[in-house]
Amino acid sequence: MRPSSLLLAGLLSSCAIHPEGEREERDRAEAAGAPYSRPFEERDLPPLALDAGLEEVVRRALLANGDLEAKYFAWRAAIEGIPQAASPPGSAMLGYSQMFDGGSAWDRTTLFLQTDPMANLPFPSKLATAGRLALEEARAAGLRFDRARYALQAEVVRAYVELAHHHEVVRIRGEELSLLELVVATAEARVRSGTAPQQDWLKARTELALARNELRTLESEQPGLLARMNAMLGRAPEVPLDVQFPEPRPLPLADADVLLAVAERNPELAALAREVAGRREALALARQAYLPDFSFTGSITGSVSQALGAALTLPLLRWEAIEGAIEEARADLRAAEAMRRQVANDLSAKAVLDLYTLRNAERQVDLFSNEILPRADQAVALSRAAYSAGRAGVVEVLDGRRTWLVSRLALVDARASRERALASLEEIAAREWPWPSPQAAEDPGEGGVR
Repeated sequence: MRPSSLLLAGLLSSCAIHPEGEREERDRAEAAGAPYSRPFEERDLPPLALDAGLEEVVRRALLANGDLEAKYFAWRAAIEGIPQAASPPGSAMLGYSQMFDGGSAWDRTTLFLQTDPMANLPFPSKLATAGRLALEEARAAGLRFDRARYALQAEVVRAYVELAHHHEVVRIRGEELSLLELVVATAEARVRSGTAPQQDWLKARTELALARNELRTLESEQPGLLARMNAMLGRAPEVPLDVQFPEPRPLPLADADVLLAVAERNPELAALAREVAGRREALALARQAYLPDFSFTGSITGSVSQALGAALTLPLLRWEAIEGAIEEARADLRAAEAMRRQVANDLSAKAVLDLYTLRNAERQVDLFSNEILPRADQAVALSRAAYSAGRAGVVEVLDGRRTWLVSRLALVDARASRERALASLEEIAAREWPWPSPQAAEDPGEGGVR
């Protein structure tokens, strides 16, 4: 083989060494990035009706949220770092010189080609290892995009539930206000007729003023909750959204299967596993620093001469630096392994806590819906009738009202707590629980809530 051919072969062998699996990661990113194929201003986002359900709200947020989109493009950027890491530094230098005397023009012409004198070519195994390291980092970035997607969905569910919970509390407080207005009117009539002391009317009026203040305070909080919801949906803060308490979604897995899903499917755990694999590649790359780098040069002067040269750069003066780099890479690997182990423990504990919260909330919903609220409704009706007939004081009426209020608020709190816990389990188990079809609100008089 001619020397010039050897030089060309050496230069070509120094191109990027693409790691196995890069193509699959690019395909996965391409599929996940379909919603971001056009700039945000040119996308047709699904409109939301005033009474949009939770599933529609989540779908809109996944398409419009800027934080999630940023995670996606961080993933794409990490993928494009693979060929950069797997390619040699520098570039080839092509030169020309011309002598002015003796021989033909061709014999007086010298052409030379050489690698960048400021950057030697790494040993091929170094490029291959650097490419695998960059691939693991890209895979970790992709898994963190998946984690961000589930985290956003859980955040939207929690914000929606919080807004619905707030609306429901406002509605219950409004019912309480109407009840107290009736109590005040009854107390006023009895005081005027001389069948009740004036302090009954004063107590009732005080309770009414306190309830009215509480209702106004709650109403003042609604714009902030709505603005937070709209921010995640990519909408103006004041755009209205008439949320209703979502029907409870079922948890289709047994508790043990949920814990197993957390261990096997959690994107953060998977991303940390990729980082551990990347740290192993970084350790291998640090060890390869003992291998020499090299450079090529070649020239041709017409038909007079051809030359080919090569040089090795030996790391003779960098032994201690290489040893330090190896130990640093080993420490980074141990740190990544420890972090993954601790995150796994924390996630398992969180899953157990969320399951306990969910099951306890379900127990409370059943208790308040089927036992406590029907009795509280009955107690309020009986105390009002007894007070109107002069057989009870206003204190009994107000006590019954407090029990009624506490019971209803406790039921709303339990329902909200269950949905928040379910959203958290959905996030850390990387599973999407089925969405129920929207249903009409239950009759509050029968112990239900919207």
